[in-house]
Amino acid sequence: MSDAHAHLTPAAERELHAEIARLNKVNQALMDRAECSARIQSSDFGMFQTTIMLEDLVRLRTEELEAALLENERINRALRESEFRFRGLVNQSLAGIGIIEDERFTYANTKLAEMLGYSVEEILQLGPREITTKADQPLVKEQMRRRLNGEVDHLSYIVHMLRKDGAILDIECHSSVMEIRGKLVLINLMIDVTERVRAEREVQVLQNQLREQTIRDPLTGLYNRLPLTEFFDRELSLAKRCHGPVSVVMADLDHFKNINDTCGHLAGDETLRVFSRLIQAAFRASDIHCRYGGEEFLTLLPGLSQKKAYERTEQLRKTLEATEIACESGSVHVTATFGVATYPAHGQTRSALIAAADHALYEGKESGRNQVFRYHEPPCR
Repeated sequence: MSDAHAHLTPAAERELHAEIARLNKVNQALMDRAECSARIQSSDFGMFQTTIMLEDLVRLRTEELEAALLENERINRALRESEFRFRGLVNQSLAGIGIIEDERFTYANTKLAEMLGYSVEEILQLGPREITTKADQPLVKEQMRRRLNGEVDHLSYIVHMLRKDGAILDIECHSSVMEIRGKLVLINLMIDVTERVRAEREVQVLQNQLREQTIRDPLTGLYNRLPLTEFFDRELSLAKRCHGPVSVVMADLDHFKNINDTCGHLAGDETLRVFSRLIQAAFRASDIHCRYGGEEFLTLLPGLSQKKAYERTEQLRKTLEATEIACESGSVHVTATFGVATYPAHGQTRSALIAAADHALYEGKESGRNQVFRYHEPPCR
C-alpha cells in the first residue's frame, strides 16, 4: 500500500489538515505576489500564466492530501467495523478470554466475567492468582513463567478458580503469548469444565466400584475366586525364595441349608456376613480371605506354620460357636468345620494345597463337624 493509502494516526491526520490550510495560504500569497509582479512588469499575460501554473500545482497537491484524508477515514471506518465485529464475536464466545499483562487482567470478555461472577470492570482490577485457590496459586505462577520465558509454545492445564460468591470451579486454561506494543502478554482462553470433571469423577467412582465387584464378593466384602489365583501364586513364589511356610484354611458352615430353610434367606445372608467379619478379626491384616463359593471360605496365611494356623483357626471356631446371629424368629447359633494344609509339607502348588485343605475339611465333616482338622498324608496301602 502507498503512503497515501496507509492508515493515519489522529496526529498525522491533524497534520494533513494543517498542511492543506498552509498550502491554501501559500496559494493566496503566491497569487498576490504574481499579481503584484505582473503590475510592475505591465504584463497581463505573464500574470495569467503564473497564476494558472500555481493554481494547478496547489490544486493537485490539495487533491492528493484530501484523497489521503478520505482513504484514512475509510480505513478508520473499516477498522471500527472490524473491531466491533471482533468484540461481538469474542463476547459471544463460549469460552472466557483474558489478556494478562504484568500479572493483571488488561482485557476480559463478557463470558469470563459471567463465569467468575464479576463484572468486566471488576475483573480488570484483579490478577489471575487472586481468583485462584490458594493451593493452585503456585501452579498458575509457574505456568505463566514458563510461557512468558518461551520454555513451551502452548500450555493447557486445569486449575481451581474461585467465583466471587466463593464457589470453586474447575477451569481448563489454554495459554499463548502475543506481543502488544513491543511487550509480551499472555492470552488466556478459559473454559469452565466443572461439570465435566464432576462427571469424570463419578465415572471413576463407578469404575472403582465395578472393579471391586469383580474381585470382591458383594455380600461379605471378601475376595472372590477371581483374584485368588494371582494372590496364591504370588505368596507361593515368595515362600519358595524365602523358604517359608504358607498355610491354607478351608472353612464350611455346618448345616447352612437348614438356616435358609427354617429362618429364611435373609438370616442366611446375615450368617455369611457375621462369619466373614469373624474370619477377618481372627487372622492378621496381611492375610487373604476369600468366599470360595456358597457357604465355603478359604483363607491364605503367608508365613504361618500349620501349628499356628491351627491355633488361630481353633479360636475362630470357638468364637463362631459362641456367637448369636439375629434373625426374624430370634437368633441362631452356627458352627463350622475347617481344614488346614501347609506349604511345602502338604503340597508344592496352589491346586495341591487347596486339595489338601479340602481333604482335611472333608475328614472333619465325616467325623462329626464343628472342628478343625489338619491335613495328614493318607496311610500307604
